[in-house]
Amino acid sequence: MYAGKILRVNLESKEVKVFEPEKSLYEEFIGGGGVAVNLHLKMESYKAEPFSKENPLIIMTGPLTASAFSCSRAQFTARSPLTYAWGESSSGGKFATYLKRAGWDGIIIEGKSEKPVYLYVDSSGAEIRDASSLWGKTTYDTQEEIRRDEGDVSVAAIGPAGENLVRYACILVDNSRAAGRTGMGAVMGSKNLKAIAVAKEEKFTPEPKNIEEYRKAMNDLLNRFKESFMGKMLKEVGTGGYVESSEMFGDLPVRYFTKGVFGKAEKISSNYIVEKYFEKHDGCLGCPIKCGKVLNYKGEEYHLPEYETLASYGSLLMIDSAEVLIEMNHLANSLGMDTISSGVTIGMAMYLTEEGIKDFGIKFGEAEKAKQLLEDIAYRRGIGDLLAEGTMRIEEKLGLEGIAAHVRGLEIPMHDPRAFSSLAVAYATNNRGACHLPHQMYNVEMGMKIKEYGIVSEDRFESKGKGVITAKMQNYAEIFNSLVMCVFVPAKPKQISALLTSATGLDYSVERIYEIGEKTFLKKREFNELAGRGKEYDKLPKIILQPVEGGSEGHVPDIELQLKEYYEFRGWN
Repeated sequence: MYAGKILRVNLESKEVKVFEPEKSLYEEFIGGGGVAVNLHLKMESYKAEPFSKENPLIIMTGPLTASAFSCSRAQFTARSPLTYAWGESSSGGKFATYLKRAGWDGIIIEGKSEKPVYLYVDSSGAEIRDASSLWGKTTYDTQEEIRRDEGDVSVAAIGPAGENLVRYACILVDNSRAAGRTGMGAVMGSKNLKAIAVAKEEKFTPEPKNIEEYRKAMNDLLNRFKESFMGKMLKEVGTGGYVESSEMFGDLPVRYFTKGVFGKAEKISSNYIVEKYFEKHDGCLGCPIKCGKVLNYKGEEYHLPEYETLASYGSLLMIDSAEVLIEMNHLANSLGMDTISSGVTIGMAMYLTEEGIKDFGIKFGEAEKAKQLLEDIAYRRGIGDLLAEGTMRIEEKLGLEGIAAHVRGLEIPMHDPRAFSSLAVAYATNNRGACHLPHQMYNVEMGMKIKEYGIVSEDRFESKGKGVITAKMQNYAEIFNSLVMCVFVPAKPKQISALLTSATGLDYSVERIYEIGEKTFLKKREFNELAGRGKEYDKLPKIILQPVEGGSEGHVPDIELQLKEYYEFRGWN
């Protein structure tokens, strides 16, 4: 269910055109990141310096956007300034649905404006508007001012971090949703693009080819989601309800990945935060779960931090105050900064200081200094200028090796491969770098099975066989990336097949969606190879391959064995 049109905006020439992709591109790659990577390959984005005007930002929706629940997500893609490889990050909210209903499947943004601007999009096209008065403002203030001027719009905005080209700057969408990883906010900043505002219209309504079968498939999936443990947890306390279980498994990174026991998980869990500060549910347009939560904190409206944020600012930095984490999350969102990469980078600074390697003036547990560093990074003040470059470049500048917790320059998220072995090869080979989404191999290790493709794990500590099931899961997971569907939806292949087939009228069998996913994954790998970020970057840092105490019981994954299996399965030599 496609509008069949993509807006093409050149910020330098001020030209706005309509691009109509071949139908075969949609049929073969579905939408989202699948369509985007093909457009990037055609435009040779892999040759562009990430902060140059030649690096296009491509935003795509999927065929189920504005129709199926949990599909109000947009993929933001470009060559990453953090990794120099394939960059993509998706965000929920209202943005994708508003864009599709305005009659656009996506937006291609090229060039660089001479002065700060924002993009206003409606069914007639796009207008480039002056944003000089918005430059320097936080994401929250920017969204509020644009909504005051434009009415009912969905706003994707950057903050000071994006303006100052912090390499892991994010894009904040509709107050609480973020396209967090790989520095897409910095790409917007490099183009002097402060925000994109999409008007609420009903110009285009997606119409399934077989409405009855489509409704049946949606209801089947909805019931499965509501009855799942994941769905119930997300509805009650959001993703942060996993914090305590995470420590039990040894999955909760502690003291910059060097310890296995935090001992205070209950103090930073969203179970505690929701009980004390909950005001109302919040989430993406059309989602029945609403995993986001609005808090009443000190008489003001704050948003509940996600699991990744509670861990990256909490246990990773040895900060055990939920209140501090609420404030740090709010600050990072207002500045427009990825909470994973910023947390890992600050953690590295703490580690280097305490180990006597390099004095950054901050030690584990120093919460007020950590909050100050977030601002220093966003404005590139003092030591913040170096930290804004990310862990890979810090390590290179200091002449170190194996200490920076990253893969391909993307900082490792808050799931530990020592607890769930397959995460080792998943991180090492993921196209955007160390990433827990969309493959979610920790769920496979905890018992999730995709029997249609033989994706089953019997032992979370075992390395043998993990290269194969990880490759298979990567292939399947690309379908979520292309739909664009929230990865928290526990959809089985037959359910995705039924939705796509009834929606488009084409035969998307269980076998075909796997093949499309594999083809999409390989296209992104091709992008990385052409960008010079290929096989030699398939590795993990030493700091995460040292045994620790706690739930992982001193286990360390055999990354070499996993990679060998993985390459053999993919047919790579």
